[in-house]
Amino acid sequence: MNYNLNLNDRPFKAIKTGTKKIEGRTRTSVDIFSYDDLKSGDTITFNNSITNEKMTVIVVAVRHYPDTRSMLTREGVENVLSSGLDIESGIESYNNFEEYRVNIPKYGIYGIEVKSLPSSSPS
Repeated sequence: MNYNLNLNDRPFKAIKTGTKKIEGRTRTSVDIFSYDDLKSGDTITFNNSITNEKMTVIVVAVRHYPDTRSMLTREGVENVLSSGLDIESGIESYNNFEEYRVNIPKYGIYGIEVKSLPSSSPS
C-alpha cells in the first residue's frame, strides 16, 4: 500500500540524503489514514511542502511509543531529528505543534523507519 504525507523542507531533504531514518508521527486532524495501518513493505510518497518535490520511500518498520521521549531515546535523536537537537529540545520541537502536544499523550507517537527507494536516491 502507498500512503501520501507532507513534509517540511528540512526533514524531506534529510530523509532524501539518508541522514534522517525515522519519521515521527501522531494522529492529527489532517490524517486520512491511521498510522496503525502502516506496515513493513508499504511505501510512503512524501511531498515537500515548500518545493512540491515528491519522494517515495519504503517502510522498513513501524514502532509505537507512549511519548516523544521514549521514541527519541529508543530510535536515537540523530535518526529522528533533522535539526541536530538533543532529546529535550526535540521534545520541545514536537510540542511546538499544538495537535502533537495534545494528541501524543492520547495516542502515542509512531517511529516510522524509512529507506529511500533507488529512484528517490540523491544523484
